[in-house]
Amino acid sequence: MNHPKSRCRNAFTLVELLTVIAIIGILVGLLMPAVQYAREASRRTSCSNKLKQLGLALQQYHDTYNTFPPSAIWGVPQPNGALPQGPYHHTWIRMILPYMEERALSQKVDNRKPAWDQRILREHKMEALLCPSDGMYDHPSQTHGLAVTNYVASEGYHWWPRAVLPRSFWVNNIHIDMPDPTADYSGVFTITHTTRLSDIKDGASNTIMLSEANSTGFMGGPIWTSGRGLRRELGSQAVFRSAFVATGIYGECCERNIYSEVDGSGVKTATWFRTDPHSFTPTYIAMWGPNSEWPGASSLHPGLVQCLRADGGVMEIQDGISIANWILWNGKWDRKQLNAGYAPVP
Repeated sequence: MNHPKSRCRNAFTLVELLTVIAIIGILVGLLMPAVQYAREASRRTSCSNKLKQLGLALQQYHDTYNTFPPSAIWGVPQPNGALPQGPYHHTWIRMILPYMEERALSQKVDNRKPAWDQRILREHKMEALLCPSDGMYDHPSQTHGLAVTNYVASEGYHWWPRAVLPRSFWVNNIHIDMPDPTADYSGVFTITHTTRLSDIKDGASNTIMLSEANSTGFMGGPIWTSGRGLRRELGSQAVFRSAFVATGIYGECCERNIYSEVDGSGVKTATWFRTDPHSFTPTYIAMWGPNSEWPGASSLHPGLVQCLRADGGVMEIQDGISIANWILWNGKWDRKQLNAGYAPVP
């Protein structure tokens, strides 16, 4: 008797194959946000560790000189109180190189010579100065031969040696009543001054010393607002922070017809040292809140910037923080104690 041969199935049917593909697609769609979140959390942790290392270097500098470094060394003091000349333009980051495992580089750099002329310094790319969530510039050739930093020092409310804001300012612009007429909202790295820990009257744990600045800056955020700007694109819109060469001072970005040009080519005649992209000194002001405009702090961490306090602790500031709290956090003698608008980083 003949038996019919059994038919073996050696492959999926089209319907089964499409079903498997659909299930895989759904699983990938569910897992990808979790993977991206985990990666960003790792990058954020790495960023906070870099801020802590900068804080440690600043504390060691303070232990050595009994003061934090100036925001920049611009030039040689002139007689009769005239503004300093000579294109030195060394930044605060250059000052702390010996405390960041960069002693060999520091010993090769001469503070009495222009920073621009010392290529070994101005082009020196340091991973310790770059936020892992940023990475928008890979080489100094993209930024006029200047190394970039994502970590910037607080000048306080504005580019002023002293920032005393009258009650009318707070009432009319910030819409709150801040009656102390003698409070100073300047920062640890305010222009023309150096700051000791004893000068931080609000207490080191209540004062921001460093924050972040993304590689291109933000734009469009109205003054006295937070989190309302748009990220600038690479190229002509961008404003990056130069790590070792101070390329801008005050709001005029080197004060035309007053200060020497960064590269020693004469007295500054234009507002910006270079454009497409623009460059600025590694500092920020609190007149704009986080992620609002290029003079302020900014980052590519979703919804926040990380900040280093003067006590060495790191905290996350939401980019929607009230501008009043942001100004207070960045002032070193405003006589206000704050514990709102941030999350400590362990």
